[in-house]
Amino acid sequence: MSQDRTPPTGSAARETSYVRLLPGSHTPTYAFVHPVGGSVSGYVDVVAALPAGTECVGVRARGLSPQGEPHHDIPTMATDYLDELLAYHEPEQLVLAGYSFGGLVAFEMARRLRERGRTPAGTVLLGTYVPRHDVPRAERVATFARLVSVIYRVPLERLRLDGLDDAEMVDRAAEVAGRCDTLPAAYRQADLRRLFQVLALNLRMAQEYDVPPYDGLVHLVRPERPDPRDTLHAWRSRCPSGVVTHDIGGEHNELMSADRGVRIAQALAALWPA
Repeated sequence: MSQDRTPPTGSAARETSYVRLLPGSHTPTYAFVHPVGGSVSGYVDVVAALPAGTECVGVRARGLSPQGEPHHDIPTMATDYLDELLAYHEPEQLVLAGYSFGGLVAFEMARRLRERGRTPAGTVLLGTYVPRHDVPRAERVATFARLVSVIYRVPLERLRLDGLDDAEMVDRAAEVAGRCDTLPAAYRQADLRRLFQVLALNLRMAQEYDVPPYDGLVHLVRPERPDPRDTLHAWRSRCPSGVVTHDIGGEHNELMSADRGVRIAQALAALWPA
């Protein structure tokens, strides 16, 4: 999962998901969809390592600012994100990419684009798994706690989320994080609650997403661990047109690190040279 950190915003403008990451004149344009935390800041090393002149945009989660309402299911999220992107770009010039949870959304965006009779330049899943539907609640709570700890540097032992429902879990995490000195002073209680609500919702949405078939080609960037063979088998069963693998090693949680980001950028540049 991503180690992204999204600062609060006080803007009065309506929240949008579209973010320009890097201006450029070369095609294709890379559209990076946020991972589970909602921010696109984790793509900084990939974007920086792409060839000069490459245009990169991001799609951040709604609900991170006071003006936005978070999504509650991946199909609706994908449709809204796609509509925003197509207001600026021709679909055939877009490479839709996403890390972990973001790959699920990018996949659904590509699938819905095909339903409209259009095809993206490419679809790239960065360490994305086909989700399990049988995840026990205790495991999802533990994942939420671990991500809060990793992304926002909140001591894991202080969270104590067992036995709480989602709303209570979010409130508890925001309360504990607000008392920590690991976050900038600009983070208010309401800001933290929004961040953690988006995180909790995205975890639930991933578990509930039933990955449908897609008749386009998919590129799957795989770490060494967990076992990449399981990931490939699951995606091949849903992508009859083929899955092309790109193995770059390391752990799933290291995929957005600086050295892996460079290797991802090199793979993308080789697939779609400017």
